[in-house]
Amino acid sequence: MSIKVTLTEKEILETPNDMMLGELTRNKYWQARRDHEGPQYDDEHFGIIIGEDGLVKSIVRPYRCSICGGDTSEVEYDYLVGYDHLGCVLKQEDENLNTLDKCVLCGKETAYLRSTHVDMRIGYVEGSGQLCMDCYNK
Repeated sequence: MSIKVTLTEKEILETPNDMMLGELTRNKYWQARRDHEGPQYDDEHFGIIIGEDGLVKSIVRPYRCSICGGDTSEVEYDYLVGYDHLGCVLKQEDENLNTLDKCVLCGKETAYLRSTHVDMRIGYVEGSGQLCMDCYNK
């Protein structure tokens, strides 16, 4: 991807120092990139509103649970994990624990649930993970 940023002569001459000129250039770059890609939220769940002058005007933090999509703006922070409902996160973790573990070498499902303690397994290698019986016997 190639993005071109244009600075006018007026912007260059009226900017008091190189540090502020670099900031203006960087802000124009991010505005151009946002215009090119469309408004998106990154992994940190926030968006940036950039004004006509290329400067960041505000940071948008949408209060939406990334798991269920529900509004979390009125939920007390004790019941949130980031912007996600605590209940949604716990339910997702619980569902993950009731799935079969996969072999770290070949990727096949093993005979053990992810919730099974490692001391109760055959073929578990500390620091690596669970092996299927074929890989463990090699």
